[in-house]
Formats: sequence, C-alpha cells, structure tokens
Amino acid sequence: MKKVLVLAAAVLLFAVPAFSAIQNTKHDLSSGSTATIKGTSTEICVYCHTPHGAGAAGFAPLWNRTTVNATVVYGNPAGTMNAVPAIADVNASDAVLCLSCHDGASLTSALTNPPNAGGAVPAVQVGASANLGTDLSNDHPVGFAFNAALVTADGELTLANSPQLFGAGNEMMWCSSCHDVHDDTNSPFLLSTNAGSALCLTCHVK
Repeated sequence: MKKVLVLAAAVLLFAVPAFSAIQNTKHDLSSGSTATIKGTSTEICVYCHTPHGAGAAGFAPLWNRTTVNATVVYGNPAGTMNAVPAIADVNASDAVLCLSCHDGASLTSALTNPPNAGGAVPAVQVGASANLGTDLSNDHPVGFAFNAALVTADGELTLANSPQLFGAGNEMMWCSSCHDVHDDTNSPFLLSTNAGSALCLTCHVK
C-alpha cells in the first residue's frame, strides 16, 4: 500500500506543471477558466482527456474527443518544403487531434466520455485565425519527413538544431514540433520564443 501511495504522489508531482501551465490559457475550457471559450464542467483536462473510455486516437493519451482528418494539403514539387505529404501521413500525425477543435466545426462535438459530474462542451466555435479548417494548404506543412535528404534538396534548412520530430523513425514534422498544447508561456503555445524568428531558425536558415 505504501508503494502505491508513493507512486500516486510521484504521478501528481509530474502532473502539476502541465496542469498549472494550461490553467486559464485558451486551452483551458473549464467553467472556471478566464478564457473566452469554455464549457460548463469545472474539470480542465476532460475536454481533451479521460481516464476511462478513451476514443481510438492511436498515439493520443486517453483522448476524449472525436478526431477529424485533414482533406487537402499543400502543393508541389516533391522533395522540397513545398512537397505534398501523403494525406495518410498527415492524418497519422497529431494534426487530427488539433483539428478536433481547430477545424472550425468540432469544438462543440460531444466528448467521448463526459465527466460524471456533468458539464457540456463550449457552445461557440474556435474562430478567426485559430480556425484552421481541414484544408491545411495555407498552413505550415506537417506529416512529412524532415531529414538529411530534405535538407539537401531544399538548401535552406538545417538539422543542426534538432527540431522535435515524431513517428517513422523520429523524423516526421508534426504540429507539436513547434507547439506545446500544455504551455502558453510563448504564445501561441510555441515550444520556445520566436523573438527574432528563433523558433523558425530551428529548421530554417535563409
């Protein structure tokens, strides 16, 4: 029993930073949030996660939302930063998780497992620049391999700063290569400051 209590305490210690970082940001949809868009549950995590009855979102941890697939992505030619990632690769990235709110239509969809204490999802949609839609052709590409071959073909990229990559041998560019949904220290939820284009220069050398 003592081991269980120690483990539970350790889990809580690791969870506190993510909880405190997301509280009162735009990703805090709880009823007590200072954000503009919010639901009626007092729980913060429930609008994305559930400990039981999670949906089938593959790699997503205990995902509590319905995923939405992208439909149109990017342009040509292949082998450069303007390449067309396979739609299957985009949909195998975390883009489908982001689009479960940011497609401009799904934010108000019912949760897979609503909280026992009750509570509804927000009644308004994500709007303006946060509405990505499912056509990602005017957004930064995701779902493509960021590797030495691409760096050589493009001529204005670098692997020297080790961007955060996932999937297929840890070389795929995802939304979370630039964004941390649990931390808005560098708005809008950027992994690091983009002052002087610092975040962009992680990959781009122009």
